Amino acid sequence: MSTQLPPGVVRILPEGAPCPPKTLGLYRDYSCQGPGYGIGAGFDVDLTELPIPGGSMFKNVSSWVNLTDSDVKLIGRGERILRAGEKLEEPAGYNDTVERVAWV
Repeated sequence: MSTQLPPGVVRILPEGAPCPPKTLGLYRDYSCQGPGYGIGAGFDVDLTELPIPGGSMFKNVSSWVNLTDSDVKLIGRGERILRAGEKLEEPAGYNDTVERVAWV
């Protein structure tokens, strides 16, 4: 997986490590575990561009943590806002539904 990441995106290593400061952390698994990425505020990202073993983060995110000072839109099954400073464990009806993120 030597794919170049979109601007403003970092891979969170090792898997399950804390989200870097001033980024939006997204993880494949609940409790901020498994493969994860950090996205800097202001960088809109299509989750197909974030590879994980066997696919991408597209419709594969279960937990989020927004350590930025900005609100972000989670776009997939509708649009939801994750406020600055909030953490989200996806409820059953929305787990693995986000396709892209855009900043408010």
